[in-house]
Amino acid sequence: MDIRSRKEEASTITFTEGDVAGARSAVERFAERQGMSPERVTDLVLAANEAVVNAVAYGGGRGVVRVWSDRGSVFCDVRDFGPGIPLDRLNRGHPPRYELAGGWGIWLIRRLADKVAFTTGPGGTAVRIAMTLSDHERAVS
Repeated sequence: MDIRSRKEEASTITFTEGDVAGARSAVERFAERQGMSPERVTDLVLAANEAVVNAVAYGGGRGVVRVWSDRGSVFCDVRDFGPGIPLDRLNRGHPPRYELAGGWGIWLIRRLADKVAFTTGPGGTAVRIAMTLSDHERAVS
């Protein structure tokens, strides 16, 4: 079997504020099963956590996380049902000012993930986070 084309069953978790830790744990367990190195698991979990926390805080207080693997990558989608992200915030290419407590989520997600895509509008926001497995990680899975 060609490991690059192997698909593992996706894991889908709905969440509210009380479920943030459970969503984070589900992403972590899935990534570990794919053979990701501990450092890469941490990067994925942190990126997913930022998206989940933003969904709770700004996206209607609830959402759905879906994590799966396909063709040598692990994907994590976080979807909320809020009003969307203002384009000026989404397109900001520089980090927030250091004296600000908030505003770091999108910036961090972009730096932690290998690839990230945001789809946003009045019906909600979807964040797709992708982490490419190394040759070693693929051999382990």
